[in-house]
Amino acid sequence: MDIEKLKTAVTRFSEMKVLVAGDIVLDEFMYTEIDRVSREAPVFICRYEHSERFPGCAGNTATNVLSLGATPFPAGIVGRDEDGTHIADRFWNSGMDLRCLQKSRRVHTMKKTRILAGGIHRAKQHMLRVDRESEIHRFQLLRVARTVLDEVDAVIISDYGYNTVTPFNTERLIPEAMERGIPVFVDSRYRVTAFKHAEAITPNEEEAAEAFGKPIPENGEDLLEALEALTRWADCRLILLTRGSKGMVVHRKGDKSYTAFPIYGSPEPVDVSGAGDSVMAAFALAVAYRLDPEEAAVLATISGGISVMQKGTYAVTQTELREALDAENLPQGTTFSFA
Repeated sequence: MDIEKLKTAVTRFSEMKVLVAGDIVLDEFMYTEIDRVSREAPVFICRYEHSERFPGCAGNTATNVLSLGATPFPAGIVGRDEDGTHIADRFWNSGMDLRCLQKSRRVHTMKKTRILAGGIHRAKQHMLRVDRESEIHRFQLLRVARTVLDEVDAVIISDYGYNTVTPFNTERLIPEAMERGIPVFVDSRYRVTAFKHAEAITPNEEEAAEAFGKPIPENGEDLLEALEALTRWADCRLILLTRGSKGMVVHRKGDKSYTAFPIYGSPEPVDVSGAGDSVMAAFALAVAYRLDPEEAAVLATISGGISVMQKGTYAVTQTELREALDAENLPQGTTFSFA
């Protein structure tokens, strides 16, 4: 592994621009202290302490792209409401270009509220999540994307199932990006193989199993068969499969091999919220920089490992990634070939 090559790539992320299109959500974390058990029902009564709010889903992907040094163009819809204003202000104050962000009175901003509770001097536990969804009206993705497509080095599609981006409104965007030599990366919760002709898809194991129609095999030729099927159905060049505590696997379509990476850091995560967005941001930037997929997977593994050790929705920084490359416990990939 050429560590200096990876360090140079991370440093050069600052020269890159990325269109991040998808479902932009507000992530809210409400921290409470357990006071007593209710007389009305067998539930806790909790005293409110404080809340934290962050851009989530595609908003978190854009924030991770920015934190890694690159310039993101978030493309999506938020409502003309308090939550939408909060997201737009966070983006603007961090220096993002908002040409592709649409604010609409016809929708309310989607929000995921996570309620955490615990006793005095005890760690807070995630007790409940409340989702406020919204019907997304037609988003003119191609129109807004064309305003920046000649400026960007990569396109990330972050599809959490809220229909801001769909295979229909990307069927012209992806070919237009390809014509310009711009790689497109897809992270889709429910439509892993639906966005055709992308550079790479980055499903987790659950998403991949749903698309494959059965559980993803642990290893060997059966795993290779599953990876090859997914890349063939998506008609993409690469798949980066994230497997939680089992690490990650990267495969190139048509190859008779895959490379597996162990996790980076502790096997006991603090909070996995948004970790997939951190993985996607690092992998997309690295591949767009023209690192080999296996080299890009090293940076993605490190980024994911850093993210899950932080509370809440966390954006891994360029400095953290560079400092991790100086450590001695870097994830080493193992290639499994089946001629």
